Amino acid sequence: MATIDQLKLSALASTKAGQSGYTAASSAKGNFKQILKSVAKAPENLEAIFSEASKKYGVSEKLLKAVAKAESNFNPSATSKKGAAGVMQLMPATARSLGVDDPYDARSNIMGGAKYLKENLDRYKGNVDLTLAAYNAGSNNVSKYGGIPPFKETQEYVKKVKNYMGESEVSGYSSDISSTYEYLSNLSLDGESGSLVPAKSDYLYLIELMKLRMQMASFSISNQFDSADSTTGSIFNI
Repeated sequence: MATIDQLKLSALASTKAGQSGYTAASSAKGNFKQILKSVAKAPENLEAIFSEASKKYGVSEKLLKAVAKAESNFNPSATSKKGAAGVMQLMPATARSLGVDDPYDARSNIMGGAKYLKENLDRYKGNVDLTLAAYNAGSNNVSKYGGIPPFKETQEYVKKVKNYMGESEVSGYSSDISSTYEYLSNLSLDGESGSLVPAKSDYLYLIELMKLRMQMASFSISNQFDSADSTTGSIFNI
């Protein structure tokens, strides 16, 4: 597996990471179709990390990659004028709150970004627009304006990331229900303290588990109809 130094060297060789005021928007070249195609092709040394983060936090891999594309163009060494760092461009305070000690460590950064996206997806009940607006401008501004803030940068950011995701992506949550269910099922409800009183996060996990169980049951029923009904034009064969 590539070391962080190798990751940085690879990123520096393919981008202008060393230039002052680097931004993903200014580094993107070529027509839109080429850019849209590239979002599905994250560097091979990052693919496994995106997949792991998606499964761990239940966040759509497309959303993770689209944010990484818009934020840093998949560059682990990227640094913005405001101090945002790494693949997911985490601000220092945000990185610390997410437990990211080294924002230039690709794995730690992507995991932190996935956790932050998950928190916002839960806060806004799966609303991708508000989640992205909060990621860009902060949740305080989303609350202040009662939706996407009237900042040109934020409004364009939301559109850009959603375009990278593709029109077919309707949710920011992972569609890999089985893997997410398995991950949540393995979480301990006791916590580090061993307290018998469930923490708030435990209730959230239980809610997610119940949602996933319902979805899995729904898919199971649908699959049963699918295999039993071979009639052309069946609503289950669309």
